[in-house]
Amino acid sequence: MKNLTREQAIQFVNDLFKEDLSSSFNEQADQAGENGDPSFVVKNSKGDEVEVFVDWNKEEDILSYAINEDNQSE
Repeated sequence: MKNLTREQAIQFVNDLFKEDLSSSFNEQADQAGENGDPSFVVKNSKGDEVEVFVDWNKEEDILSYAINEDNQSE
């Protein structure tokens, strides 16, 4: 999934893990933004994780998110 808004990315992760990971997502996204990291990892309570990539469109000053489902650890 590419070009997701933050809200869409959170919903996708929540649906993927069938768990509300909004707080974790926001915390990790904020840390990645502060450090200039291009991606961050969100983990659920079972230790499963997915990597979320951040893209910044400088011209429009818009952040978008991409999630690679294949990058989910089992």
